[in-house]
Amino acid sequence: MVRNFFLFILVCVSFSLCACSTKKVRQVQEVSLKELADCVFVLDDSTVASMEYLQYFQRNDSAILAFTNRYDNSVVLYDYKSKKNVGRIHYEKEGGDGIGEVFSFCYVNDDSIYHYHFNLRTLFRTNNEGKVLEKHLINTYSNASPDSLFIAPVLFPRTNSPLTVVGDKMLMAGFMMGEVEGENDENRPVMVYYDLKTGRLDYSDSYPSVYHKGHWGGGFIYRNPYFTISPQNEIILSFAADSNLRVHSMNEKGFREYYAGVGGDYVITPIEERASSKWINKDECNRHYIDNLSYGPVFYDKYRCVYYRIARLPDPSIDIHKTPIIKPIEIIVLDKSFEMIGKCRLKEDKYWINQCFVGEDGFHIQVESEDEDELRFKTFVFAIDEK
Repeated sequence: MVRNFFLFILVCVSFSLCACSTKKVRQVQEVSLKELADCVFVLDDSTVASMEYLQYFQRNDSAILAFTNRYDNSVVLYDYKSKKNVGRIHYEKEGGDGIGEVFSFCYVNDDSIYHYHFNLRTLFRTNNEGKVLEKHLINTYSNASPDSLFIAPVLFPRTNSPLTVVGDKMLMAGFMMGEVEGENDENRPVMVYYDLKTGRLDYSDSYPSVYHKGHWGGGFIYRNPYFTISPQNEIILSFAADSNLRVHSMNEKGFREYYAGVGGDYVITPIEERASSKWINKDECNRHYIDNLSYGPVFYDKYRCVYYRIARLPDPSIDIHKTPIIKPIEIIVLDKSFEMIGKCRLKEDKYWINQCFVGEDGFHIQVESEDEDELRFKTFVFAIDEK
């Protein structure tokens, strides 16, 4: 009887160990991103390579790369194919045509170039001569009371979360700095829809449930959202702590999720397991950052009908006191239906992943250049025959 009991225990333990050893780990295959010649734009004496924002767009028959230039508070335009400078729009900081410092913009046409200034909380519509045609004050105030909590985002458009016009709506993303207790699926939205005709303001897309428990540092590293627009004008959101992409139309309350992670057994954990409003110092946040996987922006390549999502891999050997902190990068590739194709590890370089865009020649990521008179991008192309 005793012998049978011990045999039973042994079988149970063996089964348990077997179950643990066969725990599913999602595998993502390696694919090729072919590296082409660098995309280089020669700058003049009035233009600097360190920009806040860029936009790639079509103007008539030409593809244009435009970017902010803090040296003279302007937007500089280059022809994508010829790499030649084709214009500069200078903006006043003060006065009737003043828009403050040029920070983010959205070119629609020569009479509708939108700028948003986050300190002024104002959206400006300007023309290609730098004249202000409209001003829209956009207030996104948080509303907290003893029995409710609503944490409105501070709007902070960036290249990888751009000002985007869809119909009469201006889409913008942002977040409120800091951490709070009581966050849920509805009370901390990151997307804002501003009606350019009526001035109505709507919100959507609070953080995924993984954010509701624990302390994530409250800053850009894990709280900054990334979004883009699909060819069907659907919103595609990427959150740093979530392996999934979130997809929905502007009119949908619900959303779909698609796995867009690097695979393996990575687990992204918060800095502390308990949510709180306590302040955590910069060194602790940076240490947490290099110890953990984090996801970044997502881009659609209309020329090859694929999506690219940037992932930054953990590397505890990085010196957190040397800036910028650049973690190893993998690019995740999905097809136009958000089906996983694979991932590709990029060789080491000083990538400035806040400044990326997709052009006809490929996926461009800005890198540090040894020549201060040039703007340089690495260029990658997904090999279609890898699918």
